[in-house]
Amino acid sequence: MNYPFASRMNKIPRSFVREILKVTEHPDIISFAGGLPNPHSFPVDAIKDATSKVLTEEGEKVLQYSTTEGYGPLRELIAERYALQNLKVDADDILITNGSQQCLDLVGKVFLNPDDGVVMERPTYLAAIQAFGLYEPQFYSVPLMDDGVDTRALENLLSTEKIKLFYSVSSFQNPTGITYSRDKRKEVAEILTEHDTVLVEDNPYGDIRFMGEDIPPIKSYLPDSILFGTFSKIVSPGMRMGWIVAPPRSWKNSSLPNRLQIFIPTTSPRG
Repeated sequence: MNYPFASRMNKIPRSFVREILKVTEHPDIISFAGGLPNPHSFPVDAIKDATSKVLTEEGEKVLQYSTTEGYGPLRELIAERYALQNLKVDADDILITNGSQQCLDLVGKVFLNPDDGVVMERPTYLAAIQAFGLYEPQFYSVPLMDDGVDTRALENLLSTEKIKLFYSVSSFQNPTGITYSRDKRKEVAEILTEHDTVLVEDNPYGDIRFMGEDIPPIKSYLPDSILFGTFSKIVSPGMRMGWIVAPPRSWKNSSLPNRLQIFIPTTSPRG
C-alpha cells in the first residue's frame, strides 16, 4: 500500500539524532557526538527509592489521568528551583512535557506557519532544526562568539527580515559548549524587546555547572520569552521529562488565551 503521507514529509531528512544514537548501541563505542551523560552518574538507587515512595504514598493519584499541565507538586518544585536563580516563575506558568523534544514540537506547532522566519545560532542543536523543520519555516542563522550570539548580526537580521522565533541554547550551548555572558544576555533581551520576535530559550545544561558563576536565563531579563527545562541531563535521559515555562500573559496583538492554554490540547485524553 502506498501511504498518503503529508507533503511536508518529503522535505524531512532522516533523523540526525537517531543516527547519532544508533552508534551508542555498540558497547565498544564511547560517543561524543550527542549530549549523553555518563551512565555511571545516574542515581539509580535514589530513583528506585523515590519511585517506591511515590507509589506507596500517592500511587492511586499518580497512576490516574491528570491535568494536561502536569502533576501540580512537580510544577511547584520546578518553580521553587527557579526562585533560587532569582527568576520569578509561577507553577501555573509551567507545562510538563515528554522531554525537551516535545517542547520544540509544541512551540513549532503553536507558532509556525510555512515560510515563517526562525533564527538559529550557527552552529545549533540538530534536533531543533528537525523539530521546527516539520512546520516548514524559513531558517536564518547568526554566528556565535565566545560570549554568546553576535548581537550586531542578530539585530541586523531582525531589522531586515520578518522573524517570528529566535531559538537559543544560552548555557553550555550544543554543540559549541559556549555560555552567554551576563552582559550578552541583557543585550539580547534589549534587542528582542524592540521586535515582535519570541525568544525560545533552551536550557538543558544550565544546572550542571562545575565552576564559575551561575548566570540567570535570558528570560530573567525578558519575561515574555519561552524557556525550556529538562531532567534528562540532571537526573536521567530515560525519564523523558521536561517542561515549558511560558509567559504569564499572551503576546502583543494575540487573540490566544493567556498562559499555557496555547500549548494544551483541547481534546480529552483517551485510554
